[in-house]
Amino acid sequence: MDASTNWAFAGAVLAFTFDPCCHAVGLSDDRAASEANTPAPEREAQRKNSSQFFDADDGQFDLSSVLEHAHGFLPIPIVVTEPAVGYGGGAVAMFVRPREEAGHEGWSRPNISAVGGLGTENGTWLAFAGDSSRWLDGRLHTAVGAGIGKANLDFYGAGLGLPELDQAHRFSLQFTGAIAQANWTLAPRSPWAVGVRYVYADVNPEARDQGVTPGVPTRVTVSAPTAILEYDSRNNVFTPTAGIYSETSYLASRSALGASVDFDRFRQILLAWKAVPHQITLGAHVDYAWSSRDTPFFLRPYIQLRGVPAVRYQGDQVASIEVEARWQFSARWSVVPFAGTGTTRIARSTATTDGQSVTGGGIGFRYELARKFGLHAGLDLAHSAGTNAVYIQIGNAWFRP
Repeated sequence: MDASTNWAFAGAVLAFTFDPCCHAVGLSDDRAASEANTPAPEREAQRKNSSQFFDADDGQFDLSSVLEHAHGFLPIPIVVTEPAVGYGGGAVAMFVRPREEAGHEGWSRPNISAVGGLGTENGTWLAFAGDSSRWLDGRLHTAVGAGIGKANLDFYGAGLGLPELDQAHRFSLQFTGAIAQANWTLAPRSPWAVGVRYVYADVNPEARDQGVTPGVPTRVTVSAPTAILEYDSRNNVFTPTAGIYSETSYLASRSALGASVDFDRFRQILLAWKAVPHQITLGAHVDYAWSSRDTPFFLRPYIQLRGVPAVRYQGDQVASIEVEARWQFSARWSVVPFAGTGTTRIARSTATTDGQSVTGGGIGFRYELARKFGLHAGLDLAHSAGTNAVYIQIGNAWFRP
C-alpha cells in the first residue's frame, strides 16, 4: 500500500468515524424547505456539526473541534516500511483532552491517551495502550503504558558481543511489558522537573537461525526504576516552534526487585527548536546513551535516525544528531528536509574499542491538522545506506508528550 493510498484510507476513516453523513456544497429545494421547517436550535446544532471539520478563520480542514470533545479521537494509520521486520501496518486511536482550565497551555500540553496495534509480513505484531496526563495545575505529569507482542528482528555482532559487526543474527522476541512514570515540576511554571520511571518487561528471545548464539539468555525479566531530570521550555508538545527539551535518565535493573539480570543504562536526550524569518523553524535532536556490559542484547543502545533500520547499529555507547528545517510555505502546508548522523563505540576485552557510523536523511511534508493544539501531521521519506523508509508523523518526529 503506497503513501497516497494510506492517506486516502485515513481520510475515509476520519469521515466515517466522526460524521458518517455527507456534506453537500449546495442545498436542493427540498432540503432548503426542510431546513426552514426545522426549529432554530436544531438548525444551529446541524451547522456546528457540519462545520466541525473546518476552521472558522480560514475555512480549511481542521480537527480541533473534534479533538477537543471527550468522544473525539484521531485515527492514525501506521505504515511499517522497516526492513528489519518487513512491510506491514496497523492503526492507533489517539484521544486528546485539552486542559481548558489551564488556558493556552492546556491546548499546547493536553492530556493524551492512545490504543493501537500493528502487524508485519515477517510475523511481528504489537498491541498497546497508554496515557499521558497532567494534574495539580500541571505540576504533576504522569505516564502509563502496557504492551504485548512478538518482534522478529535481526541483531548484529555489536549488540551480541561478537566480532563480526555486520553479521546478522535473526531472533524472535516474545514480550509483555508495562511502564509507569511520574514527574514533579520544581516550581509553578518552572521548566525543571524531577521524576521516577518504573519499567517491567518479560522477554523470551529465541534464535531463528540454526545453531545457538553464545551467551544469549532463554528468558529475561527486567524490573528497573529510572531516575529522571527534565527541562522543558517547548511552546507546544506536538509541533514546537521554540524551546528546549532535555531528559537525563539513569536506569538500574536489579535482581532485588525481581529482575533476572543486573544492568544499568544512562541516556541524555536534547531537543531544540528555534523560529527564524520566512516561516522557518529549525530543529535539532541530540541523543547519547550508554549501557553496562551485562545489558541484555536487545536493550543495548542503538542509533535512532529516520531512514536507519532499528537495532542495526548497537554499541556500549551510542551518539547521534539529527537536524531539520520546517518551512511553512503556505497557511497550513510545510516542507521538512532533514539529515542526521550517528556513531557507536564497543569496548573489547583486549582493552581496544571498535565502532560503526551511519548517516541518513530525507524530506517530509506536513499539514496543520488541528490549529488549536498546534498539531501538524504528514509524511517523511527517508534514506540511509541500503535502506528506504516511509514514516507517518503526527506532531514532530521526536515527539515527547
